[in-house]
Amino acid sequence: MGQYIVKYQQDNKEIWGVNKGEKVFSLKNQPGSLADLIQKKEEFTLQNNLNKKGMSMESLDLLAPVTLPSKVICQGLNYASHRAEAALVATSKSNVMFSKDDSSITGANNPIVRPLNCECLDYEVELGLVLGKALDHSVEVTENNLHEYVAGMVLANDMSPRDLQYRDDYMQWFKAKSCRTMLPLGPVLYLMDKSDFKELYELKLQLWVNDELRQDATTDQLIFKPAATLTEISSFMNMNVGDLLLTGTPGGVIVKAPSKFKQGLATWLMTNEKKVAIFRKQKATYLQDGDVIKAQIKSNNGSIDLGIQTNRIVAYKS
Repeated sequence: MGQYIVKYQQDNKEIWGVNKGEKVFSLKNQPGSLADLIQKKEEFTLQNNLNKKGMSMESLDLLAPVTLPSKVICQGLNYASHRAEAALVATSKSNVMFSKDDSSITGANNPIVRPLNCECLDYEVELGLVLGKALDHSVEVTENNLHEYVAGMVLANDMSPRDLQYRDDYMQWFKAKSCRTMLPLGPVLYLMDKSDFKELYELKLQLWVNDELRQDATTDQLIFKPAATLTEISSFMNMNVGDLLLTGTPGGVIVKAPSKFKQGLATWLMTNEKKVAIFRKQKATYLQDGDVIKAQIKSNNGSIDLGIQTNRIVAYKS
């Protein structure tokens, strides 16, 4: 059994703790970073390093359990259901990847601030994997050695301002998705034991908007699985301990592609400005200020539970 780690703020200090049931026990000896915690997990999470007095999880000002700085690498179109609503075939020869800046990271219960000039804000519940071993050269990651490279998992929501994403001549995935508060993480980081990896493809992802279920899938539907993805990443870039891989979202997002015929016409005849105008004609279907997004990920048998995020959309603040 692994350990549920939380990070919270108290008296202007950032504190790490271990979550057990409904209680959080702060660490007497605090790590200097998430990488430090991962690399010395046994030392920091020993019972004699936990303060005896537990605190209610609900009473804490929770922070994202992934610390800055952190690379955030994202997989796109990695579920067949999401590919279908994007008018693409169910499988792909290409593992789509992009990045988000870590300035997008926010806590599991924090407000999500609508980006400036965004009228078409969308959601994407995702399983996040936190690296436990650096990728600094080309390696072959397999299901048998995946536990050496992945330290833990976290609930993530890859918020997506669609009209900003498609606004310019080339799609601005990085610029749009890196806006502040566009990546709620937590409430917990589950540091995994080797035995937990058998549950990796039996996790249920769900997301609600104002209590309406919008996304509902399991990780067995992943097209490019973590081992293959980390192998590919290692062939061209570095990642460090504590960095984050987002594994993609299933179907059920708000943005939908038009029919293939209309999509073809749009590709050839429409400027990006006109495409965004079409998005904004449908802005009433996108997230509105005051909407509440709830997301969760847990295993089918309940042995792993990454908790629940509850975030409210608020207006842009200059």
